[in-house]
Amino acid sequence: MRRTASLSLAGLSTIALAGSLLVQGPGATPAAADSGPPIAKLVRIQVASTTDVQRLEAAGFDVAHDVSSGKDGVIEATVVLDGASDVSALTARGAKVLSTLDGPTRAEVNAQRKGVATPLSAAEKAALAPKSAGSSKSSGKPGGSRPPVVSPKGTLTVLRSDTWTTEGTRMVSLEVRSKVGPTDTVTATTDTGQTLRLSAFVDRGVYLYHRFDEPQMVDGGATKVTVKSGDGTSVTAALQPWTSGGTTAYPAGFQWGFTDDGYVDATQTDAVIEKLAADRPDLAEVIDLPNPTLGYPEGSRYKAPASYPRGPLTVKAIRIGKHRDGSRTGVLMYSQEHAREWVTSLVAIETAQRLIRNADTDALTGSLLENLDIFIIPQVNPDGSAYSLYDDPIQRNNLNDSGCERPDGNLTNRGVNINRNFSVGSLFDGYVGATATCGSNFAGKAELSEPESRNETYLTKTHPNIKFAMNTHSYGGYFMWSPASYRPDRTTLPRPSLGTENYFFAASEKILSEVREYRDTVVWPGQTGTVVDVLYSAAGNSGDETYYGGVNEPTSGKPKVYAWDFEVGLPRWDKATSSWQDTGAFWPQFRDEGFSQAMEFANGWYGIFEVAQQYELDKTAPTSTPNVDGRGSYAGPVDVLWQTSEPATIYYTTDGSRPTLSSPTVQQDGVRGGALPVTLTAKRTVLQWFSVDEKGNIEGGYDPSGKSSKGLHREVIKIR
Repeated sequence: MRRTASLSLAGLSTIALAGSLLVQGPGATPAAADSGPPIAKLVRIQVASTTDVQRLEAAGFDVAHDVSSGKDGVIEATVVLDGASDVSALTARGAKVLSTLDGPTRAEVNAQRKGVATPLSAAEKAALAPKSAGSSKSSGKPGGSRPPVVSPKGTLTVLRSDTWTTEGTRMVSLEVRSKVGPTDTVTATTDTGQTLRLSAFVDRGVYLYHRFDEPQMVDGGATKVTVKSGDGTSVTAALQPWTSGGTTAYPAGFQWGFTDDGYVDATQTDAVIEKLAADRPDLAEVIDLPNPTLGYPEGSRYKAPASYPRGPLTVKAIRIGKHRDGSRTGVLMYSQEHAREWVTSLVAIETAQRLIRNADTDALTGSLLENLDIFIIPQVNPDGSAYSLYDDPIQRNNLNDSGCERPDGNLTNRGVNINRNFSVGSLFDGYVGATATCGSNFAGKAELSEPESRNETYLTKTHPNIKFAMNTHSYGGYFMWSPASYRPDRTTLPRPSLGTENYFFAASEKILSEVREYRDTVVWPGQTGTVVDVLYSAAGNSGDETYYGGVNEPTSGKPKVYAWDFEVGLPRWDKATSSWQDTGAFWPQFRDEGFSQAMEFANGWYGIFEVAQQYELDKTAPTSTPNVDGRGSYAGPVDVLWQTSEPATIYYTTDGSRPTLSSPTVQQDGVRGGALPVTLTAKRTVLQWFSVDEKGNIEGGYDPSGKSSKGLHREVIKIR
């Protein structure tokens, strides 16, 4: 099953954590015991399908992000309940309860806040600093195209076969599509003799592929796997390395660990970015976003300190770079759309401080500031965040409870889910994953009805140089991109082209290698990809809004902005129990786990900046090589596949005409697949092609709109 930390239950491979979700890392000083009641509980459930999960959401249940497929195709999810609730309402709706874990107490929560928490000492931070493990990393463009899929014409197609090592343990993750469908019994045997079973992944009744419910241990010497179908056929695939290197120390003199004193509210994040801009006006400025929020409420029942402002609040962003004039590639980074995701704003202000404080001493930081125009919103949803920090940690939404009011003034999840309030792929357009009723997935009364969502779109509309974006959430350890929404029949928003999908994967491996450098934590390949193919549909989310440029019914999967979604709070491997361990859900103990999550994902944000910088400086055209040539003849139909030096789109013709940007392109072999071959059947075919990378560099200097064939590839393929 999925790795939710749980009470000890027979037959479940989970880690038992005593009493509280305030998870402590190795060597931490235990938090003082508190006898107060928990403010929340996380209930891990099992249901038959993702449709059942969406029915629970529509009924008002608060379902967390970590929805996953379990063994035999069932779906597991975590439901957030308040501390006084029991699970009977879930079981009454057909959910099987797998485990229940109490959240922190009020006193434990209060002890984690900035101003209350004791800052980490220099010695504590030194103990948490990454140590080099002899790894190396590339500073070049994201790598070449993925190896061709294995056996695209057989019963089984191996979509992904990834391996990596974490905490000294070799892991493998497989994804295999079967023509038999979800009823096929699919097993994989390594070349060292270990046999593993895969489970069918079915979403809204649509079979996608078979996969492990979580990465599996394998012998260190394994280099390939043979995957077998229930029909007796099999296919063998090499194991491909996933992410590079391991832990890597920061360069000498590099300043880090600024967010060392607890979880923060918006006044505290504002103070950080205002000081940065005041200290270095040559490098940074604060932007007051134009749409004030409703504000934290007046009244004695609300517990924020008197110093926290009541009434409408201006959301602030910081713009960082040496050339903040639109002439450089823009990168938008934003956090805490969801109020209870406390670590995410720490990632934002940690990164902002790293950029400014290392500007004159660290070569990479200086280069990023020279070549990029960076926008950071530490807290998109400041009202909800303050309510979560001071009143009820369960809070996910903003505080606009219009139409959802309760007589007692309780605002917990009575507002709008900001990440369901955008205009692309929204509930109002018939997409799945938001509700029209009050609750944690409430889309609001209209698209972009909330000031928080309009503030985000203001930045991308006002600054068209923004080409990259990152929305950081918690928890579960996902790394995803668009499309993130589909209709009830599972028709998704337009998908990326094969070249763009390969670019996302190649860039993601680089970014995730940076995350890994802090403490060898690895985002799983099975949790990396388009949202609809690894998680669920989230109608009206900000990632789709940014990716498709606010176009309400997009017809193309070409990104206006390369937009990713991080989910911090990665599961970590526990060698002692040989199992995956959750790391504190929304509320990890700050001193080591919350702090460490902020550090590793600040590394990841730097990784995104490096990818964006490579894009900004990219003047190198791709090259492409097919698996055929015209020097001889072939028997039977010919399947043409290309390898490219970097992720690129192949445009081709087979009728002797000059290919242009309107010509056919090499297509993707279904969900998460590689390239479909171009099949030639004529006795003689004039195959002509060129490739284009994501920056628009064209192979060989070829001009698709001209008349010259300079730089164009041409092969005459003959079939006997």
